[in-house]
Amino acid sequence: MSDYYLLIAVILILIFGAVKGYRKGFLRLAVWFAGLIAVLFIVTKLSPYVSSFLIENTSVYDNLRVKIVTAYKDANTNTVTNESSPGDESENNAIDAFGFPALISDYLKSNNTSEIYDKLAFSLFEEYISGYLATLSIKAGTFVGLFVLLAIVEFIIIMAIKILEKIPVLRTFNRLLGMATGITLSLVFIWVFFLAVMMFFGHSFGAWVFSQVKASRFLTLLFNNNILFELIR
Repeated sequence: MSDYYLLIAVILILIFGAVKGYRKGFLRLAVWFAGLIAVLFIVTKLSPYVSSFLIENTSVYDNLRVKIVTAYKDANTNTVTNESSPGDESENNAIDAFGFPALISDYLKSNNTSEIYDKLAFSLFEEYISGYLATLSIKAGTFVGLFVLLAIVEFIIIMAIKILEKIPVLRTFNRLLGMATGITLSLVFIWVFFLAVMMFFGHSFGAWVFSQVKASRFLTLLFNNNILFELIR
């Protein structure tokens, strides 16, 4: 049963979004959705600057790298030697051994090249893994933090224009559109949660979520098709 906690939670969130959307109707949720698109647009523009500042001007990046190296040093990476070249089969096997969902593993493999090592002044596989995971963790954390902050601002604005709910529309049509919008909103928040999990590389919570995702085809489908991941990679 413990293998399905996350799957059950995700399904309940989607059902909750559908029911809430049906009850509230399309017009109210359309305003929420429009605000969400605006929030995502602003976050996408601001996030690279904030994450770059954190990486270049604080100790967050170095601290994360140390934590990640410590957490994953025994994850079957003993097959990787200093003589191995970026992209070798031994390094790809080591990446698979970390137990990440395919989205992250494929991302690490595709960037495990000599060009990337030269560009970022990496010389060892360990440096590459810790550097990329730390960077990804900071980018995810920055994105989620800004998203939450601006979502709160949106909430305040929505509360100020509740009068829009009173506009007469076809009840059933409005509710069905609201259901679809509610599911979409729920899916976005689930994707944001999956981004937030990337802040926990090297942590037991992150490992638990990744194992839950890999144990469920549905969660794997949602995780590997997270369109928000493209906004931070």
